[in-house]
This record gives sequence, structure tokens and C-alpha cells, in this order.
Amino acid sequence: MKLQNFDIIVVGAGPGGSIAAKVAAENGFSTLIIDKEVIGEKGRYKACGGALAWELVEEIDYPEEKIARVIESLELHHVDGTDYSKKGKGAVVWRSTFDQFLTNMAIDSGAVFKEEEALIDIKKIRDTHEIVTQKGKYSAKYIIASDGVTSPTLKLLKWPYFKSEDLILTITKEMKTIKSDIDDTLGNDTVHLFFGVKDLIPVGYAWLFPKTETITVGWGNQINLVKNSREEFKKFENLPFVRNALKNSTQTIFKPHLIPVGLRQQLYEDNVFAVGDSGGIVDPISGKGIPYAMMSGQFAIEAIKAGEKKDRLDKIGTFYRKSLDRRFLKILVAKREARDHIFQNDENIKKFLSLWESHRSSEIVMRKLL
Repeated sequence: MKLQNFDIIVVGAGPGGSIAAKVAAENGFSTLIIDKEVIGEKGRYKACGGALAWELVEEIDYPEEKIARVIESLELHHVDGTDYSKKGKGAVVWRSTFDQFLTNMAIDSGAVFKEEEALIDIKKIRDTHEIVTQKGKYSAKYIIASDGVTSPTLKLLKWPYFKSEDLILTITKEMKTIKSDIDDTLGNDTVHLFFGVKDLIPVGYAWLFPKTETITVGWGNQINLVKNSREEFKKFENLPFVRNALKNSTQTIFKPHLIPVGLRQQLYEDNVFAVGDSGGIVDPISGKGIPYAMMSGQFAIEAIKAGEKKDRLDKIGTFYRKSLDRRFLKILVAKREARDHIFQNDENIKKFLSLWESHRSSEIVMRKLL
């Protein structure tokens, strides 16, 4: 098996990995991106609601024909019957379609892409890392670990894993139905979130995200508080509003998934970067991760570029952390601290939902409005 050499290897072709590969290639680095699955509209399924802010859609010029549904409001339901509404334009996408779009951007920028190549081993040999897949052997000075919360890359490198209180277990179902039923029961431009500390989910929420002719049904709870996930998920499905929305639908996919809601203890070591879910770079309150993954992938490459340009390779990790802190990491850390207070009881969660109607969650936390 002949060794192929690159400047940067990106493991995982999700949003963080694809943006890292795109930025790396644009800056003249020879770049390889590998993924264990097939990337394509009919490729891998990602258990993700797929909600995007409209600003992100415009920033990457994402084609409207690839959007599964344009959203104008977020409806927030407490199980005691209290409802809140947050206005704002967004989009719901299929992650398979979205991820393929970003991967194609990386390829168009000059990155080499290898799909269906799962990482088997990674070793540091002198100044480079060697990666072995079932199909090839590659080396690079820098590694971008963007292979998810259970990152095989970081596991092989023996990086510390997340604490149980920083992991959310989610269950996602895709329920096939017809567009008119979705429009009648959920509205034609609305996503729905459901809360209830005592009677639904202690630390987390559930959701109904409409796509064109499918409703993504999800539930997520802090993993160390889960006793019987299927029974707890069923409690959500049995809510009258949910039961009515799903009455004529057929299940096509059922998938559990982990979401990190707290940072890894380290985000950089020895020319290896953790980006996106691999680093726990996710909003601890909402679970939003796509934009943070994309930005962290970009910042990792910018840190490499700065370190090499200034001949300060010893400062690359510092450059990466400073960029993350400056843009959003301090806010995510503050949100993680606030999350415990928000989900302490139903009174607190309802106060938060009331504030969320007219404020950004970051504003609520940083201004200490709770």
C-alpha cells in the first residue's frame, strides 16, 4: 500500500470537515478529506433536524431548490399547555443533501476526497501523522478531526472523552406523510419544540421539524438521566398535538444519536484539531451545531496558516483557541453553565422560553436576563 502525502488530512466530511478542507485547499495546502460513508443525496443519513438560520443559507449561497422547507417561526410548547412563538426566517434541510453540497465546495476548491474509507489507525511518526484506512495509507503534518462526538481519530489518539452530563442521547424518527397534512397540523412554515422538566424531559427537549413530505420527530435527554429511552420517547409521541400531527404518517427511519453539550477538555494537541461535534463545539441549550462546526473548521486552518506565516508553530493551538473564544466559545461556555439553571425546574424553563420569544439565547445568558 503506497503512502500518499498531504499537508492536511481532514477526517469526516460533515460541515466542519468540508469547510476546513475548502479553506485549506483555497490557501494552497494539499488537502485530503476522508469519510467512512458515501456522501450524496442518497448517501448517508444523519440524525439531525437540519434547521439552519437564513443568514447561513445566504452566506454559502445554498440553493433554494435544495431546501426541504422554508421556516418563518419557531413554536415553543410547554407540556402544561403554555405556548410561545419566536419569529425568524430559517430553513430545514436534509443533511445528506447539505453535506454533499459542502463537500462539493471542498472538492471544487482543490481538496482530494475519498469516501467509504473508515479510519483504522493513526500514528505520529516524527513530524507527521500517518493514517491507515481499509483502502489506503496517508500522511500529513496536520490532522482535522471532524468525525463526530465519538471521534475514532481522537479515541485512537487517547484524547479524554466527554463527561456523561455533557452528552445528550437523542432519538430521531423520519415520518413520511403528505404535504397538505403537514401544513394543516404543523403549519407550512413552522418548526415545533416541546419542553417539560417534570413531565416530559428533565434536561432537553423534543421536536417536530417538517420537511417537504416528511416530519422529523426527535427527542433528546441528558444521557445520565435516561432510564428507558423508548418509553420516554413514547411519552412525547403520545402528546395530543404530536399524535395528531403523526396520525397519517409512516415511519421510514429510526436512529439514536449522541450530541455533545459541553467542550472536550482539549481542542488541540500536537497538530491535531478537534472541530464541530468532535470538540463538543455545540450550543448547550439548543443543540445547534452546524454553524459552529463550519466556523471551527475554518478557524483551524486559519490557525495553521498564521502559525506557518509567523514561524510560530508552537502557537498554533493558541491561535485556534483565541479565534474560537473571540467568535463564540466564551458564549457556549456561559450557556453550558446557564443550562443547569434553565432546566432546574419548569418555572425556570418557562421564564427562559418567554425571554427567548424576543431575545437571542446568547443575549439572555450574557446579559443575565434570567
